[in-house]
Amino acid sequence: MNTRQQDIINLLEHNGEMTIKAMSETLNVSAMTIHRDLDYLEEQHYLYKKRGAAVFINAPDRRKEKFYADEKRIIGKCAASFIKQGQSILFDNSTTALEAARCLNGIPNLTFYTTNLEAAAILAGYPNTILYCSGGYYFADSKGFVGSQAEAFVDGIHADICIIGASGIDIHAGITNPYPMHTALQRKIIESSTVRLLLADHSKFGKKAMEKAADLSEIDRIITDKGLPESILAEYSLYVDIVTAE
Repeated sequence: MNTRQQDIINLLEHNGEMTIKAMSETLNVSAMTIHRDLDYLEEQHYLYKKRGAAVFINAPDRRKEKFYADEKRIIGKCAASFIKQGQSILFDNSTTALEAARCLNGIPNLTFYTTNLEAAAILAGYPNTILYCSGGYYFADSKGFVGSQAEAFVDGIHADICIIGASGIDIHAGITNPYPMHTALQRKIIESSTVRLLLADHSKFGKKAMEKAADLSEIDRIITDKGLPESILAEYSLYVDIVTAE
């Protein structure tokens, strides 16, 4: 699946149904290209086509880490470049933060804190580092722990840097997520860190999920990918520092 096809899925997930003409204009490609992409995505059961349009098929069991996987890897690598020897890093349960965790091997004397089981498994293999992992209620969708135990774990930490993700980023609504327990935990992660790095692929901008975790002013830097249009990059840069990963 290429980036354009992922953008189509994102548009349909947001709108439910969308005409081929609207998708063509939004993504600035021909209707024939959209038709080809829709044929492929229909075979993969992401949508079904009807005359002149496509309808999103809701499937909550799809693995989110597959979406914008290349962009997340690039963003994670960029985030790792901001980590220095001897620092302490606190990771949330997001898939993009997990990609940053994969890139930190070889930086000595780091201290890791995480609520994510998969991140803990990766970080545990790094030499000359210290790892702390929370307990709590295991949320299978994110492969991470949430709830009162996870929140108490974070309450006892003060990290140099936190690395977090988001379901939605909006100038006015701020950083949002769909699940209250995840949002409450992320709020504490933000409060427990000196520097806050938000990792988000371009599809997250202009979106609003149900629960607000923070204002943009509480984030020190957003790291995103080249898929973010220049006009949106310029608009958001008025409110928060944004780095485009290469």
